[in-house]
Amino acid sequence: MKVVSVKHTKSTKPVKVLDCFVDSGYLQGDSGSLPDVDTDFESLRLQDVRSYMERRYNSENKTRVFMAGTFTTMKIKAVIKDVARVHRIPPSITNYMTAIIKEDGIDFSDFMMLAAKERKLAKFINDYPQVFEDIRTLMFQPRSSSIHASAQLITPSQKDGVEMECFDYTPIKKIDGQLVSEFSGYDLDECGLLKNDSLATKELSKLRQVIEICNAQYGTDLSLEKLARSNCDDTKVFELLCKGYTQNVFQMSSRGMTKFLMELQPQNIEDLIAANALFRPATLNSGSTDAFIDRKHGEVAPTYLWGTYDAMKNTYGVLCYQEQLMQIALKVGNFSLGEGYKLIKFISKKKQAKIDAMRDKFMKGAEKNGCPKEDAIAIWTLFENAGSYCFNRSHATAYGVTAYAGAYLKAHYPTPFYTIALQWADDDELVTLMSEMEECSSAKVVAPDINNSESSFHTNYETNEIFWSLTRIKQLGVKAVEWIINERSKNGPFTDIDNFIDRIFKYKFKVYKYWDDPDNEEEFQKCPVNARHVRNLILSGCFDKIENAQSVVERYAIIEKAAKRLGFEITEKDFPSELVGKHYFWSQQQIELSGIGAIDYKRIYDNSEIKPRIKGRAKYTTLREISDPDKEEEKVAVCATVAEISENKFESKKTGHTETFCKITLQQNNDTCAMVIWPEEYAILRGELLQSKNRLVIFNGFVKYSDYSGKNEIWLNKRSQLQVL
Repeated sequence: MKVVSVKHTKSTKPVKVLDCFVDSGYLQGDSGSLPDVDTDFESLRLQDVRSYMERRYNSENKTRVFMAGTFTTMKIKAVIKDVARVHRIPPSITNYMTAIIKEDGIDFSDFMMLAAKERKLAKFINDYPQVFEDIRTLMFQPRSSSIHASAQLITPSQKDGVEMECFDYTPIKKIDGQLVSEFSGYDLDECGLLKNDSLATKELSKLRQVIEICNAQYGTDLSLEKLARSNCDDTKVFELLCKGYTQNVFQMSSRGMTKFLMELQPQNIEDLIAANALFRPATLNSGSTDAFIDRKHGEVAPTYLWGTYDAMKNTYGVLCYQEQLMQIALKVGNFSLGEGYKLIKFISKKKQAKIDAMRDKFMKGAEKNGCPKEDAIAIWTLFENAGSYCFNRSHATAYGVTAYAGAYLKAHYPTPFYTIALQWADDDELVTLMSEMEECSSAKVVAPDINNSESSFHTNYETNEIFWSLTRIKQLGVKAVEWIINERSKNGPFTDIDNFIDRIFKYKFKVYKYWDDPDNEEEFQKCPVNARHVRNLILSGCFDKIENAQSVVERYAIIEKAAKRLGFEITEKDFPSELVGKHYFWSQQQIELSGIGAIDYKRIYDNSEIKPRIKGRAKYTTLREISDPDKEEEKVAVCATVAEISENKFESKKTGHTETFCKITLQQNNDTCAMVIWPEEYAILRGELLQSKNRLVIFNGFVKYSDYSGKNEIWLNKRSQLQVL
């Protein structure tokens, strides 16, 4: 952001603004502490911001800027391992015991309660009692120090008229050339120093890149500031979110949040702000999230206690924000907002004595204002219950506006949006992104092409084609890709596989006519491309276009050409003779190596041996069709790839025994769906299914809605037929 001009305005009277006027301010010392200044910056520019802070405030030969230190503490697993090592207990025993402990943050009393339930853990304690005597005093003690990820501090230049530097306020050390406090951020807070948290947010970098593409390709005049300053009321944005198309939208893309938004059906920016504040573990457990949805949809009428309507009218009588609590405390209990802020801190830190002291003041203020006693008691109970998880509204607003900006770009400029999303995505996020893109936009991802693909996802904005990244092909590193792209840029597109090999490996195949032929400096550079890279490029479909391959099966001929030129062997193990003529084999190779590819599952099902046994019992259905809510309880036949498989255990309410069921993630190109096989059926099919990952499976079952995932799943039953290819 560039500051164009600065205007100073002076006033003799303080202007009261509800959200920030706190009498004489947030005080230091015994009566209060300075607030944290949390600012999110682009992840790609965070270091620039920190460098600026040092240049700006380390002036006049004073050192005032440093990073806060932090300490890692000894939690239960680490302290058991360290103490057991001292007592020379075999690591295999120790590791087995610590694996039983699921939550590393539990205290000693919780650990002993766990030992009462776990017989092996109890035996371990009985066998080595001295270990657990030593653990008691070591738990949660500092173990090592490091640099805080975001907290940067700036000390005042003077104190009581004396010139000061950061060394005069706190002990400072140097780690890798960086000044770091010996104290942690919490200790520095008690010292009265201002902590500036500069947080790296990759979403801001992604939004900037999308906006730059939109302005360059479509001639728009977009900016994040303009989107934030708009009315944030674009209809297409909220239609998109209500349908659950939330992938890569800031704070909105998790499975739980997507389901919540589809239930909430947000219609304006206030709903997005509330969603950010409400979808948190403590709020979900308290029932506030469900209460908000019920009241928003008119299923339950909102109720307001005395004096709370103005503060809670936008949230249907549900206490969501810290600012609401402060506003109610001011209006009902005659608190200042500064006292309301302290009340929130006391409640969140469970300082009961200080909470009780403020309760008396609140009750007296409520009585003076004419609030009925029963309402005052109810309001205070609401404070104590909700104060520990209330979210900061200004924070939720910043998140909500950022989410709106991302959803706006997604709704109106999907191709640039998905291009950047794919560039930043992890491998396990790609399928979900591509599946959503096909459903809600005209953009499409196409297979990598040796003459069009780049080191990252590259887009043709006229056709809305996003070419797969060459670096996403397995074993093809950045150096190999750069070598290929540099040759293409320098000498033009490749014409066929032979031309590619001649140019990439030109110095390997060079023939000298005379002993004194001159050499080129480039000959002394080691070519980072090898035969395996070429093989993987072919299998990923990079040469289909220039070799005029009409079918994926024709990639075998391209492999043979490359093998002859480069001298590698085509083995039966890699290319089984019974599979080289089947199109799905080559599509599977492409998907495995690059992450993209299309298999004709319907064709495989129609030609399968199992189809006659299923015929009449179920109808062939795609995974995308199964996601339709109207498909619940329908009998379906499916052909898909097994993407993931996991065994899970549960205690049967009928038998009381621990039983095992299986959950499989099925994939059809860019569509996924879960399949559940319960203990009785899984006991029969277990041998086949455990070896089925990345293989094709054909079966029949029925569709069942899952409350946990909020989606349809496929269940097998006793009559189900199953074949693994």
